[in-house]
Amino acid sequence: MTIKENTMTRTKKSAGNHFPMGFTIAVICLLTIAIIPGVMGASAVNLGSAGNYAILAKTGITTTGTTTINGNIGVSPIAATAMTGFSLSMDSSNQFSRSSLVTGGVYAANYAPPTPATMTTAISNMETAYTSAAGQGPPDATELYAGNLGGRTLTPGVYKWSTGVLIPSGTDLTLDGKGNGGSVWVFQVSGDLTMDSASRMVLANGANAGNVYWQIAGPTGVTIGSGAHAEGNILAQKAITMNSGASLNGRALAQTAVTLIANTVTSPSPSSVPGQTGDNTYTSVTTTQTTAPLNITPQQTTTPVPTRTQPVSTTITTIVKGDSGIYQAVVTGTENTGLIVSANVASGPGQGIGEPSGTVYQYIDLGPAEYTPIEKAVVSFNVPLSWLESNHIAPQNIVLNRLDGNAWTALPTTFVKIESGQAYYTATTPVFSRVAITGGFAPTVTAVPFVYAVQQTYVAPEITSTQAQLAPTQVPTAQSPVPVWLPAAAMLGALLFMGVFSGRRGKNS
Repeated sequence: MTIKENTMTRTKKSAGNHFPMGFTIAVICLLTIAIIPGVMGASAVNLGSAGNYAILAKTGITTTGTTTINGNIGVSPIAATAMTGFSLSMDSSNQFSRSSLVTGGVYAANYAPPTPATMTTAISNMETAYTSAAGQGPPDATELYAGNLGGRTLTPGVYKWSTGVLIPSGTDLTLDGKGNGGSVWVFQVSGDLTMDSASRMVLANGANAGNVYWQIAGPTGVTIGSGAHAEGNILAQKAITMNSGASLNGRALAQTAVTLIANTVTSPSPSSVPGQTGDNTYTSVTTTQTTAPLNITPQQTTTPVPTRTQPVSTTITTIVKGDSGIYQAVVTGTENTGLIVSANVASGPGQGIGEPSGTVYQYIDLGPAEYTPIEKAVVSFNVPLSWLESNHIAPQNIVLNRLDGNAWTALPTTFVKIESGQAYYTATTPVFSRVAITGGFAPTVTAVPFVYAVQQTYVAPEITSTQAQLAPTQVPTAQSPVPVWLPAAAMLGALLFMGVFSGRRGKNS
């Protein structure tokens, strides 16, 4: 009994000793939960490839008057006919179009590959970014100033309203970065965002438009009044409407439509947008981007078109990413800095597109994520000797073809060498597009022997699309170092040996 009683006594004392420690841990946890949200604040929203566009919409982009857009614009899943007022002219690649109102490229879901897939990804990234912005929190402030932000100054953080947000006419909303260029603002608005005429958003003390995110869930969306100026990335579940002379230093990313009336939209500088997976670049005649001035007055209705400078052509060599036979590209053009080229195998020539001449080894989508102007690209690729042998194709009879509109054009192709079971080639193309590696059957060679005493170098002649359709490339007949009679003699010897061996077995039995 004494031992049992002592044990129970120790147990009670032990429990009494642990209670203060458990209570202390619980208090620390509660204090941590209360303090951390205020420390963490807002974080940059990953726009993905949606960050490559100044304007992105699902149901259309329309403009009237003199509009200037510094950046790419695009629509998906709707077709290019939903972009009105831009007087679009199609590029020869059919992958994008141009407009005198847009310094970047104009993209739509019905353009030639790889644009449809690129646009689908961009729209998906835009929707993901909207959800991500809506999910940040807990907020640093809720229902601040009852949604009336005129004449207010806000520091970085997450702000949430269950109603709409208004910036009244002639007033400013100032975003104060406190000297930190990486400061982030996330505004979560359940209603609409309305900027009355001549109102402004102003960036101060290091604040950056690329780090401002407006997540707008209202039934109308966003309305920017005449002569008003907005800053940041607008992620609207509905429409974005900019009235006459309004300007935006940021991005208009709408899950319905964007309407413009003589406006200026400038995509933020790529280097100012942290956490993006897209390359955040756009194609333009000049690489200078200007930020709308802070001293906008009600009388100012538009920003002059930036002066276009003469582009400088450069040549770079880049490793090509992807799962195809293309592994390198030497690109000459005006905007090659940081260029990333990919080459991924496609399932076929494309809807409504015929096959190129010859036997197809691979269909490939070749190009960067977004349009980049080039003068030419010399691509290097390889084809397995096993594929050539199984299709009875001489290594010198391989051609790279590019899709030009709805037809295939054979490109100047050079057979370089054979090494480690691969045949290596280069080909020159004037644009990035869908391409196809094909082989033509050599009519004078019934069975090509794949034995090479030395590496061969052969420069294929330039082939026109007409020639490619009429006949395969004529190439020198491959000569084998093995005498013609040797295979027959070897087979005869084997038959004689089998006959003698069988005869001896029969005699022994």
